[in-house]
Amino acid sequence: MLRCSALILVLFSTALSAQLMKPGKWRGNISYSNVDVPFTFEVSYPDGETPQFIFLNGRERRLIKDVTIEADSVFFVLTPFDVEVRAAYTGMTMSGSYIKHYRGDTYPFSASFGMPRMMKKSVRNSPRLEEKWAMVFDAGTPNESEGVGVFKKIGEMVTGTVITKTSDFRYFEGIMDGDSIKLSCFDGAHAFLLNGKKEGGKWTGQLVFDDGYSEAWTGKPDPKASIEDPFEIVKIEKGVHKPYYDLLAAGSGKGTIDPAAYEGKVLVIQLFGTWCPNSHDQTKYLVDWYDKNQELDVAILASSYEANYSQEYGLERIETYKEANSIPYDVVLGGRLSKSGAALPFPFMDRIEAFPTLVILDKQGYARYVHSYFNGPATGSYYDQFDQRFNKIISELVSE
Repeated sequence: MLRCSALILVLFSTALSAQLMKPGKWRGNISYSNVDVPFTFEVSYPDGETPQFIFLNGRERRLIKDVTIEADSVFFVLTPFDVEVRAAYTGMTMSGSYIKHYRGDTYPFSASFGMPRMMKKSVRNSPRLEEKWAMVFDAGTPNESEGVGVFKKIGEMVTGTVITKTSDFRYFEGIMDGDSIKLSCFDGAHAFLLNGKKEGGKWTGQLVFDDGYSEAWTGKPDPKASIEDPFEIVKIEKGVHKPYYDLLAAGSGKGTIDPAAYEGKVLVIQLFGTWCPNSHDQTKYLVDWYDKNQELDVAILASSYEANYSQEYGLERIETYKEANSIPYDVVLGGRLSKSGAALPFPFMDRIEAFPTLVILDKQGYARYVHSYFNGPATGSYYDQFDQRFNKIISELVSE
């Protein structure tokens, strides 16, 4: 009888072990060699057994359902990216690895229950934070570039994003700490950290992109701050250039695309990568738009350019990505990650500015517009402007 009671206790304890991870808000850290990137996520048990995670960045809530528990270890895939976390856990902690399979990189990962994303250290009141900044990155170097910072401060909490010609940095979240600002973003594929300090009317700081990769930045308040319109960067002569479809699907193989399938239709070509969060934002937009506008003579064709490239890997990633995003239109493999390689199918471009890029063709199959970088939903009014301009262009081309 005692032996049976002991067995029941063991089984009961084993059943509870899957529940050891405490439900509620956690702080995670991705550890680069010289800095940690903090972020927050929530753990819950909607089915009572297997946990799910929601990553929190500003207004964004990213649900992660692909979670596996084995003994005292947790594994979760950050779908739709080829990224996962493997960690040992207790009720209050996690410790393990953040693995970017698409690049072959691994970084330490840790998490603690109930800890805030960032903690204020200064006892001084924070200065006013202007909502729009003109920003310069790596000033005075060959890599110098411009950006627009868009931020909002409520109490000591700050949210916002940075817009550049390589697309926006998605949802930053953090705090004002005296005269300093500290923001982070973790969207599965990227872990960014933006640090800065106000000196007079100017901000200076560092933007950390990855382990060993950061850029110095300066910023100043400017309600008229802007960068070049993504629809205006590439100019195209009407009725001159058609894409080379075999190059557009070079990774999938010759003859994969049948140009006749798009005859008489406006064609939107997306150049993207399954590794890219901005591409994912744009893909979600295109899937939703296509679903709502199926009555129009418009087709969408997406061509992916993959890191850690092989044809087998690229084709596998496309299928996973299509399923994760419920993509109803054609997706082909363009080839290896390369901005010049992605431009090869289009004789009027030497390279693209960013992933994702859109090339819009008229009903005769000629390229008419290029949209060179993407202002996603984190950019607010800039995202709305893209939506309005995109729909206006499609309406004009459909009417021709």
